Amino acid sequence: MSGLPSIAALYRSHGASALRRARSILGDEARAQDVVQDTFMSLLARPEQFAGRSSFSTWMYSAVTHRCLNLLRDAGNRARLLDLNAEAAAPNDQGAGLEDLATLRALLPRLPAELGQVAVHYYIDGMTHQEIAEVLGCSRRRVGGLLERLPGTATENI
Repeated sequence: MSGLPSIAALYRSHGASALRRARSILGDEARAQDVVQDTFMSLLARPEQFAGRSSFSTWMYSAVTHRCLNLLRDAGNRARLLDLNAEAAAPNDQGAGLEDLATLRALLPRLPAELGQVAVHYYIDGMTHQEIAEVLGCSRRRVGGLLERLPGTATENI
C-alpha cells in the first residue's frame, strides 16, 4: 500500500467513523461491523482501490456507503423487506425520525444506486443539496432532480 499507512493504523484512525457510517445506514450493529471489516479486508487485498483522488476518509466514507447499499440490495433482504413493508414511502422531512428511517431503509433496496446514495445523504446524514453535489461530484440541480424521484417526497432545494 504505497503512500498509505498500515491497515492497522488506518483502522485505528478511521474504523470508528466507518462503523458509525455503516450503523447509520443499516441500523444493525452486527451487519455494520461486517461491512467495516469487509471494507478494510478488501483494501488489504486490493490497495489500488484507493487511488488517492480524495482524502482517505472521503474514500472510506464512500466505500462503506456503497457496501451498505449493496448489502441492502441483496435478494434475500429485498424480498423480506418488501414483504414486511410493501407500501413503503420515503420520509417527507429532512432529518428523518426513527419511523422514517425504518421506512427509508425498507425503500433503499428498490432504488437505483445513485438515487439510494442521494437519499442516504439527504435523509440520514441531513446534508444539503450542495453538500451532496460536492460529495457525489455532480450538480446541485441533479441532486434535486434525484430527490424528486423518490416516492412520496417533495423536497425543497436547500
